[in-house]
Amino acid sequence: MNRRHFLIGSAGLMAQARRPNVVFVLADQWRAQTLPSSGDKQLQAPHLARLAAEGVHFDRVYAAYPLCTPSRAAMLTGKYPHACRMPRNDVRLGENEPSLAAQLKAAGYATGYIGKWHLDGEERPGFVPPGPRRRGFDYWAAFNRGHRYCDSIYFRDDATPVRMKGFEPDYQTELAIDFIRKNKQKPFFLYLSWGPPHTPRTPPEDVKGLYDPRQFALRENVPAEYEGKAREGYAGYYGLCTALDRCLGRLLKAIDEERLEGDTMVVFTADHGDMLGSQGLEYKNVPYEESARIPLLVRYPKVLEAGSRSDLLFSNVDYMPTLLGLCGAEIPGGVQGRNLAALWSGGKGVRPESILAEGKMGSEGEWRMIVRGLDKMVIDRNEEVTHLYNLGQDPYEMQNNATSRMHRRTKDELMALLADLRRRTLDGRSGSGLRTRG
Repeated sequence: MNRRHFLIGSAGLMAQARRPNVVFVLADQWRAQTLPSSGDKQLQAPHLARLAAEGVHFDRVYAAYPLCTPSRAAMLTGKYPHACRMPRNDVRLGENEPSLAAQLKAAGYATGYIGKWHLDGEERPGFVPPGPRRRGFDYWAAFNRGHRYCDSIYFRDDATPVRMKGFEPDYQTELAIDFIRKNKQKPFFLYLSWGPPHTPRTPPEDVKGLYDPRQFALRENVPAEYEGKAREGYAGYYGLCTALDRCLGRLLKAIDEERLEGDTMVVFTADHGDMLGSQGLEYKNVPYEESARIPLLVRYPKVLEAGSRSDLLFSNVDYMPTLLGLCGAEIPGGVQGRNLAALWSGGKGVRPESILAEGKMGSEGEWRMIVRGLDKMVIDRNEEVTHLYNLGQDPYEMQNNATSRMHRRTKDELMALLADLRRRTLDGRSGSGLRTRG
């Protein structure tokens, strides 16, 4: 990391008199490339631009598994999906797994969850009863799964559905603001989980028509024959992103009005990205950058230098131990993610050399990915190399070097490193319990 671009107050996070509040905002299926601070000039998102200008933009963050349930499990538990037995969507997280919220609650935090959960099995929308299935969250205004963004429902502490009027994220944001105001006297951890820009790509009325499909400059890896469909997808997706940006603006305003900005860490991220026509593909659960790389913006004015940028390479399985480290809470045993709090806080530490990701576990399409520096390699379930790129030379992944003899040394090095990562993350079996050949 270039310290000129990413500096943190010398007093350090742990020297603060009060542990930071944490507002963790997750937007479902928001890819890393669609941010003003990522260079996207087409997106109208002034509040995200403000968040980046007042905090840190992390350039190189990957989902441990670019699919809703496995990725959410990785963030909450600090364990890879294969290790916490969350290999696909609609699986219930085991009650014995570690939890970010449970650890912060034990450290004296008020905890709250608002929005889509997707860690409690197949039930839709799904009432999650109070107790261990809520993983340490006391305040609850949530549902298990579903993507109905207008006049949807959620649950509190009994199975009686509560109707949300209007655009779902607007309503959820008001609940979040109310939680902040009622819990401002002690450290709090609020997890706000918005459903968009996940499909359906139907923006609310106040942003409909804001984006003309004909005006988009598509990514270079969208095939010509896919352009028409991609443009329509972009228009709906960007409309939802702008609607969420307005919600974020209200959230930041409330934090400011309560004079909590100096004591509050605001985190904006996603569970995975969206292909949106790149490589001729839609949605997620593939190892390409548009699917696997996720946004991360973090603002904490007392500690993080405004407008900083970090090229630190890490995975969202590292979120849980890092946030616990930053909040001075205990990191439980069995966590596989790395505590990067020392690096975040300007101290010394070993920079991650590589990241591991996985997808489509237990199926014919099972894959694993390693990124080391700018080199990226993907293998299939038979441990055959299917993709090999240098992201510095080929950021759009248009030149696959998997069969190139010129890149044999790189493949051999990455295969050895991948084998070591799999050993250290207990990846001897796939998340479905099927034996792998590793």
